[in-house]
Amino acid sequence: MKKYSSLIKNLIMVVASALTLVAVSFAWFTSSFSTNLDQYEVAVGGDTIKVDYYQLDDAGAYQPLPGDIELKDFVPGKFNKYKFDITTKTADKLNLKFEISGIPEEMSEALKNSVQIKYSVWSQKKQTTGGTVSYVDSECISQPDNYASLSDINNGVIINSLSLGNYQTTASDRFAIYYEIGLSENAPPEISGLESSLGSIKISAQRIS
Repeated sequence: MKKYSSLIKNLIMVVASALTLVAVSFAWFTSSFSTNLDQYEVAVGGDTIKVDYYQLDDAGAYQPLPGDIELKDFVPGKFNKYKFDITTKTADKLNLKFEISGIPEEMSEALKNSVQIKYSVWSQKKQTTGGTVSYVDSECISQPDNYASLSDINNGVIINSLSLGNYQTTASDRFAIYYEIGLSENAPPEISGLESSLGSIKISAQRIS
């Protein structure tokens, strides 16, 4: 009887140990899985990057914008020029994502084919002139040769995962994205003077280390 009781106790201990191991393994996997799937964080209020928005005016100067850029009021052949000033807020290496969100589902193929986008991404360096600190473009990180139409951009994602790691040296590095958005010259006449919004520009970052 004692042997039987001892066997039962040992069996219970083995099962308990196995269950503990499973629970610990599951907790580790869940934590690890969540970490590996770290989502892109919203730039405004996030802890990866700070973003300032600008639009080029008729005098050739970039003027501040209060937030996301609405794409509207286009005329065929005219391109509006914009700029993101990006400041990193972490020493972790980052990937950058650049997209147009909220593209209307009912947008016609003619319009998607007519909307053209072009961009360039630059690292920047700090310079001081007469006691005034400014940042100037240093090295081009990415610059496609041609314009891309909205129909060629998968789900509105212009840059899916651009690594900034090779250009980061501190917890507060500077980068700039210049981009143009407009309608091609051969856009259908009915698109001229478009009033409806095409979506909003979003920029975000993801830790890679």
